[in-house]
Amino acid sequence: MATRVDRIQIEYDLKFQTPFHCGTGIRVGLIDRTIVRDQAGYLYVPGSTFKGVLRERCEQLARLYETGDENMRELIASPHEEAIALLGLGKTTTMVTRIFGSHNHPGRLFFDDARQTDEAKKEFDSLDRHETDWKGKYKGLQTDEYTQVRLNRPTRTALPGALYTSEFGVRSLILKGSITGWLECIPIDAPVEDAPTYSLLLLLAGLHMVDRLGGNKSTGKGQCACNITKVTIDTKPVNWSPWLDHLEFLSYYSTDATSQEEEEA
Repeated sequence: MATRVDRIQIEYDLKFQTPFHCGTGIRVGLIDRTIVRDQAGYLYVPGSTFKGVLRERCEQLARLYETGDENMRELIASPHEEAIALLGLGKTTTMVTRIFGSHNHPGRLFFDDARQTDEAKKEFDSLDRHETDWKGKYKGLQTDEYTQVRLNRPTRTALPGALYTSEFGVRSLILKGSITGWLECIPIDAPVEDAPTYSLLLLLAGLHMVDRLGGNKSTGKGQCACNITKVTIDTKPVNWSPWLDHLEFLSYYSTDATSQEEEEA
């Protein structure tokens, strides 16, 4: 079975249910941990941050469904696992690698930053559009500040001089993002309308599993919901939602990938 190259575009909404923190690593004034903003001062989630969390979710799903091939499961690992990457040389490319790339198999998908819409930004602008001097006056309402203290875990006491203040984006903030590019994978041989490739099905399922982003997740921060709003393949919108009822087909990937290699040999 030959691989197929699809030009895809996936659009999604990201709604935060708790305060969140995507940090800059920069201290400003009395705030030790600032949150990322664009040049106009509006909060956003970097595409690299979203990509990393999404990859982790896709890896979890791939390991769950690759139950019949232990070798394939071993290859499903973080891109920072250099030993695993070397073991993968000359072996079957995993579904995860086809989406996100690896040391020896570059990905061809672009993960855009998730940003607020123009309508959402107006909520933080002037209430009176005629008062142009007030424009952007309410951007400070995008964030809250929290002061915390670092603890000594063995003694469960506060560490001296470890008081710090962090910025967090407010809950209920909605951001819009997209994933575009080319995805090369094996099409699923299944009685499903406009059957997707294995990697596209895994990617869509992983998007639905994104539930936390940013720092301080252990304290309940960064809870979110990712809602796919549109999927386009080769400029054609597709009805993708029924595909998620057939995630069991992901378990057949290693079999089809091996068959393809044998045919090519």
